[in-house]
Amino acid sequence: MTFVYRNDNTGQEVTVEDRDPCLDMLDNWRIVSGPALEEEGPPLDPGQALAGLVRPSEHDNKAAWIAYAVARGMSESDAKALSKASLVEELGEDDDDEDAD
Repeated sequence: MTFVYRNDNTGQEVTVEDRDPCLDMLDNWRIVSGPALEEEGPPLDPGQALAGLVRPSEHDNKAAWIAYAVARGMSESDAKALSKASLVEELGEDDDDEDAD
């Protein structure tokens, strides 16, 4: 299995045999090609490839939150219109807690 990571800042691409935990934790590196993406369909735009699969950290950049919002059903234009803080507030809580009342 090979994975291709792309740096959002420089456009540099790196191919590795397995997922790289160091690159996974950096905000500016995204997976643009790999086994998980092939199962999901065609790759998304750079910087958004895995965004819908896992809730972003509050430390992730706004682009990650926009991609996550779109993956959750929000229109891209609505997501882009919100600030990162608003996106975190809107989507930051786990849905599992809503039914706890």
